[in-house]
Amino acid sequence: MRHTRTRVFLLGERRVRPARSYDLHQHLTTLFVCAVATVVFTRAFLAATGYPQVGGSKLHIAHVLWGGLLLLAALLTTIAFLSPSAKPVAAIIGGIGFGLFIDEVGKFVTKDVNYFYRPAIAIIYVSFVALFGFIRWLSRRHFGALEATLIGLEALQRAAVGSLSEERRAHVLALMSATGDENRLAREVRTWLLAAETQSQLAPPLPRRLLERLSSRWTRLTAHPAFRTAVLVVLGVSAAASAAEVGWLLRDGVSHLSFSQRAFTVTTVVADAALAVGAVRLWSSLLSALHWYDHAVLLEITVGQVFLFTSEQLAATLNLIALLVIWGLIRTALNFESVQHVELRPRSQDAWTSA
Repeated sequence: MRHTRTRVFLLGERRVRPARSYDLHQHLTTLFVCAVATVVFTRAFLAATGYPQVGGSKLHIAHVLWGGLLLLAALLTTIAFLSPSAKPVAAIIGGIGFGLFIDEVGKFVTKDVNYFYRPAIAIIYVSFVALFGFIRWLSRRHFGALEATLIGLEALQRAAVGSLSEERRAHVLALMSATGDENRLAREVRTWLLAAETQSQLAPPLPRRLLERLSSRWTRLTAHPAFRTAVLVVLGVSAAASAAEVGWLLRDGVSHLSFSQRAFTVTTVVADAALAVGAVRLWSSLLSALHWYDHAVLLEITVGQVFLFTSEQLAATLNLIALLVIWGLIRTALNFESVQHVELRPRSQDAWTSA
């Protein structure tokens, strides 16, 4: 009778709320950043090359078609392959495809197929805001018992292909214990996970060895007494650059600014405030500070550069390249630092609660 009640409960949970991936925040954020970067880079490239038409004098092969093909490729990747590496690849391909698709929205909401339809930027921006809000909503919810069991099964898939790390196994086991699922399948999954071989027990491939070396160097670097002082210096230089950008826009006063320029200014100020919070948290928790830096850079990428592009295309493109490099470095540092903080809470919840 007990197993019957458990089965009914699980079926009810499955029916009410579809199970989510353990890496949903990481993969969806990658998709989101790739989409925003694609829109900015595409518009910058077209402006720099004089908006060339592909297809000759009679045809025009719009890049929305390439976007559709990339979206199809992302779907095929996730549907056809079980490998854990399929999802991050699909996130990158899908993000680029969505960016190429949404960039041409102006052609599909106007009778004259006008790519330069001015409200198109607003439509693109609202689409990105809605996507960002959806990602945040999915990421903030706690995992349930059924989700924890399925995440455990996904970890066993990683073990089967030799990509299960000790840290991920510890996080998944902690998640399964926290949800308190005691049905037979959950118990067996925990047993299999405890017995599974991890990357530390296998001969690691070259990329893994490089990551391990970088991780060990990161540990030594963060332990150095001058590390936090150096971070504060970098933050100070970044704040000075942001202040110079805002000062240049405000050189003739606020009344001369367009709506996009005002929005960029406000976004920059909010992002600098997030950096300031991170600077304060730096002395108590490096992991928490890195999350605040991640929030600040994402805000600049997904909001600030979109508005800046409407008036300063070259500056927005150069800024975006620099911000993407910085974001990649921050995400790498977050991964390294998270390894040092294996706790009993799910990692996806730590990402939001620690900041």
